[in-house]
Amino acid sequence: MVEILVCFKHVIDETELKIDRGNNKINFEGAKTKISDDDKNAIEEAIRIKEKNGGSVTALCVGSADAKKSMKEALAMGCDRGRLLVDPAFQDSDAITTASIISQAIKKKIPKFDLVITATGSTDALTGIVGPSLGESLGIPQITFASKIAVSANKVTVDRSVEEGLETVECEFPVLITVSREINQPRFPTLIQIMSAGKKELLEWNAQALEIDPLTVGKQGSKIETNALNVPKSARKRIIFEGKPEDAAKQLAEAMFKEGLVK
Repeated sequence: MVEILVCFKHVIDETELKIDRGNNKINFEGAKTKISDDDKNAIEEAIRIKEKNGGSVTALCVGSADAKKSMKEALAMGCDRGRLLVDPAFQDSDAITTASIISQAIKKKIPKFDLVITATGSTDALTGIVGPSLGESLGIPQITFASKIAVSANKVTVDRSVEEGLETVECEFPVLITVSREINQPRFPTLIQIMSAGKKELLEWNAQALEIDPLTVGKQGSKIETNALNVPKSARKRIIFEGKPEDAAKQLAEAMFKEGLVK
């Protein structure tokens, strides 16, 4: 029996974003939200470990009230219960502060666990900081970039992707693992699972419930501040090569050599 905590992020669907070319800014208006794609791999892996070894999965998410729909999706996928960490004070927290909020929730409300699973990063910011910061805050070992996880007795054996290939690591519980996208293919909940998700336990914890000082979280408690989000400028040179096809091709090749596009 393995007690698993899986953390995910409620993000804006990047496919819904529009670009305002007038000021080169991202337009978030009307964009839908979802579970970060990579986090679905973390949820899926947590559920697979539970299905194979027994136990339970608790999903945790720091977000707004809108994140309830993502939490219900995680429950529909197979998580047993959800814990939504929601408070206006949490808004605009950076990655390290977000990890501290989750850590406080675990320490105060979920002291017993074997595994904590997160993605290597979210599809919006891609900082890759929350998982390692959470492991450090909890004071437990961490294994990053896992591509395969096997549970045996009171330990895990993990294949992790490194530049040279694969590295196999063993660690006793408790341990935090960040998983890479290639570890699995997330499932799609059935209609029955979606309907059953509404019957599962979903609790909301605010700063007061977690005994968190509002001044230590949010924008005022964060060390990293996002000042602006800009789109890289791109422009075409619009060079037209005229003449016979063979002459135009020669001019194109010469121009590409000159620009260093080919060698």
